[in-house]
Amino acid sequence: MGRYNPEIPEELQKIVREEQEKAFTLYLDFIIDGTASMYTLYPAVYFAAVHFVEALQKYDVYPRLGMTIIRDEEHGEDTECIRFEDSWFTDDSVQFLKKMRSIPLYGGGDDGRESVHTAIRKSLSKFNGYGRNHAILLFSDAYGSNDRGSFLDMPVGQAVFFTTDRMSEEDFRFAFINADGSIDEEASPMFIRIDHLLKPLSSEMIENVVKPLKDLMKGVSIGV
Repeated sequence: MGRYNPEIPEELQKIVREEQEKAFTLYLDFIIDGTASMYTLYPAVYFAAVHFVEALQKYDVYPRLGMTIIRDEEHGEDTECIRFEDSWFTDDSVQFLKKMRSIPLYGGGDDGRESVHTAIRKSLSKFNGYGRNHAILLFSDAYGSNDRGSFLDMPVGQAVFFTTDRMSEEDFRFAFINADGSIDEEASPMFIRIDHLLKPLSSEMIENVVKPLKDLMKGVSIGV
């Protein structure tokens, strides 16, 4: 006697697809230095963003992209959180890159320090609660931050910094979420010198950035 396999109702299939997409959605905020000193570096940052977004789309990951602009708040320049229609994040990479191309570069401090910590905190506040599938990519040529602070109360899955060699993990205190949901306060961001973006990006370098972001999906259960 044959085994009975009733067809799954279309509505239930739709719910399953939506739950799968929810489980494998990566919320990735690009924190970008928008001060005048970034003028020569900004095209390289833009093309790096293009490469990273394209690389992520090759995997079973649904990236939702956000953007936060670093300013110098000590000189009255407010950090900008870019909005996409009715959300801080968009799944439309064309719209995201169009916004990125239109960011004006101006201002900045005379001492090479910008409000980096303020921008990170505003970026993390855009995420809906805490999640392993929350990550940031930060790009800045600043020599330091004029507004130190920690982010232990705002756990994330991953943080990748493209900065000068004057900034390091000692300048930033994060709490990262492990695959089992526990908090790892000892982990640190990945640091890469921003001047590496001025050279052609190798596939190995792109993978070194994208793979940790892709791996955040490990251990994420459908329905979470």
